[in-house]
Amino acid sequence: MTKSLILSLFFIGFVNCFLFSQEIDTELSKSKNRPIKKDNFLIDISFDNLANAPNGVSFKYGYGNNIQLFYDHQFKAKVLSGAIGLGYSHSKYFTDGFITHTDTASGADYSTFQTINSVKADSSFKRNSYTTNYFDIPFELRFRSTPNEKGHSWKASLGFKVGFRIGSYTTTRTEAGRFSDFIQPNLTKTRYGITARFGYGRLGLMGYCGLTQLFEANKGHEIIPYSIGFTISPF
Repeated sequence: MTKSLILSLFFIGFVNCFLFSQEIDTELSKSKNRPIKKDNFLIDISFDNLANAPNGVSFKYGYGNNIQLFYDHQFKAKVLSGAIGLGYSHSKYFTDGFITHTDTASGADYSTFQTINSVKADSSFKRNSYTTNYFDIPFELRFRSTPNEKGHSWKASLGFKVGFRIGSYTTTRTEAGRFSDFIQPNLTKTRYGITARFGYGRLGLMGYCGLTQLFEANKGHEIIPYSIGFTISPF
């Protein structure tokens, strides 16, 4: 409860800063007779997958979506700025494997994916998916070309984000129905990775490469998440 209250107050404070910066940008826009777009609000839609799958298991495809609010601070060099934000990331990975938790010789719990037939003798199995949800704090170093009369410019950024797990589960579909398991003890609680964006105007491309594994170190197979997709700046 205390954590939720702190996160809520932090989020409200950040949104106020965001709205204040938008008001400043609007005034600057009026004074220069040209809109200024700082990408304070971004939506990412991506193809998500996992590298280094266990033998015999494949991750066929996946998808993800991110929502991010940024405070953008322009440097003295007007083409450069720095941004810090808050975000929510959702990823779903589809696989022909089934996640298992086993005890190692040392007594530690270990998670990995195994082929569905080696875990469940169920011929009605259709598909399995693994879902992760994270609360993110992203940082970006941004470059923008001089905007045209509509405020559109070429943009590129390189960044880093830290995420804190807020939920994860598996979903298995068979002819008997849909079954979910919300107990995933070894999924990484804190993740981080490199981000990149490139685009023009309101649309662009984005990428993310995890520097942490899907599971905690020494508690699961060394699987690395990554994302490639589109980014949209609606405002």
